[in-house]
Amino acid sequence: MSQATLSNVSSTSPPVTGSSSRQRRKKIQSAIEGYLYLAPTLIVLAIFVFLPVVTSFQLSLNRVAPFGGVMRFVGLENYSKLLTDPDYWNSIKVTLLFMLGVVPVGLFLAVLLAVALSQPLRHLTGLHRLLIFVPVVISSAVAGVLFKWLYHPVVGFLNYWLSLVGIEGPNWLATKDWALISVILATIWKEFGFNVIIALAGVQAIDNTFYDAAKVDGANFWHRFRNITIPLLTPTLFFLLIINVIHTFEAFGQIHVLTEGGPGQATNVLVYSIFYDAFVGTPQRGIASAQAYLLAIMVIIMSLIQFKGLESKVHYQ
Repeated sequence: MSQATLSNVSSTSPPVTGSSSRQRRKKIQSAIEGYLYLAPTLIVLAIFVFLPVVTSFQLSLNRVAPFGGVMRFVGLENYSKLLTDPDYWNSIKVTLLFMLGVVPVGLFLAVLLAVALSQPLRHLTGLHRLLIFVPVVISSAVAGVLFKWLYHPVVGFLNYWLSLVGIEGPNWLATKDWALISVILATIWKEFGFNVIIALAGVQAIDNTFYDAAKVDGANFWHRFRNITIPLLTPTLFFLLIINVIHTFEAFGQIHVLTEGGPGQATNVLVYSIFYDAFVGTPQRGIASAQAYLLAIMVIIMSLIQFKGLESKVHYQ
């Protein structure tokens, strides 16, 4: 190739530095555009999530004056005070009992109904599935008011229905032995629709060839349910277990409406204890913030235990 041709090529080809700088500018402009789209979400998260998290941690390390903004740094004193407080340990016990009452029973009933809804029965239509899901869209406060009327010892329907079969109903919300059970039943009902819909999706995702092969081998409904449905439903059950455990640790609305943590702290779960210390009576915002962080640590530990202990037992198709 002649020297003239080489000089021609070099003169017509764009400089490498100019091309790379344009690509760099395009990448920067694209990144800026992306962050502008994310800006509203990031601002909301910063104001309502990240800032409260930082502020709460700061409060947990200080003793805050009940009526005013005066703070005194006390380090981990709030945490040590909680860990030696019998009322705090009672709240942990009540929360664990509440979780053990809500999660296993709720998931068991949800799986049974999901299997029933997956069957080709004429009387089970889309309307029934919609009605089952309705409690999910009702707020916890509304659910609490509904059950407060149901539990009423004089005009409540629950005691009336029990009287029809010769059983004298208890004073549900005013008795220590029954108050926590009352809140558990209301919470199971509130979360039931969500559990059923998710479990139904898991049941319907199971390949019918497994059931057809089992029927050829002579397996009855119980054998198919135990050896096919439950093992292949474990990914869905694993998801529901984690979600339900987290929901029980966050339960507040129905407890506030039904019992306000009583009687005698029988329903004083951790979240309600945080609310009471922060806003009721003589506020102790430092103590309440320390409780919130300990609750977050408990939820993380519970989730890790479930992942480490149960993930190996999950069967994927």
